[in-house]
Amino acid sequence: MKLRNGEAGFTLISVMMAVVLLTIGILALSRTQSLVLSAHSSAATRTTALEIARAYLENLRSRDPSTLATESALKVDETGVANANGPYTRSVTVQSLSSNLKQVTVTVTTPTNKNGVSLMTMAYVNPNPT
Repeated sequence: MKLRNGEAGFTLISVMMAVVLLTIGILALSRTQSLVLSAHSSAATRTTALEIARAYLENLRSRDPSTLATESALKVDETGVANANGPYTRSVTVQSLSSNLKQVTVTVTTPTNKNGVSLMTMAYVNPNPT
């Protein structure tokens, strides 16, 4: 743009428009950053819940299948150890599908996701233990 005396420069309106566009861009980036942090936090808690469920399911699989039974909800900490103030809740459901087959489901709910994580396995119960 040319000014009256022939010098080139920016008008106040063009500077204000540039500032508005820059502000909109920075706000969009900050919103994206907050969404990324939220998704990362959610993924971390789901990963911890999955690890708790996997470890407990392995514990159940090492037991005698005839002794498996449904367990009510139990508060646990990040390592899966029972803790009344733990942020995670673990429960076990055992269903008999036939006389020698049980379905075992371990569900761990997180503080942010009440649906939680569920892992399921089948356990064969030997009808003729030796």
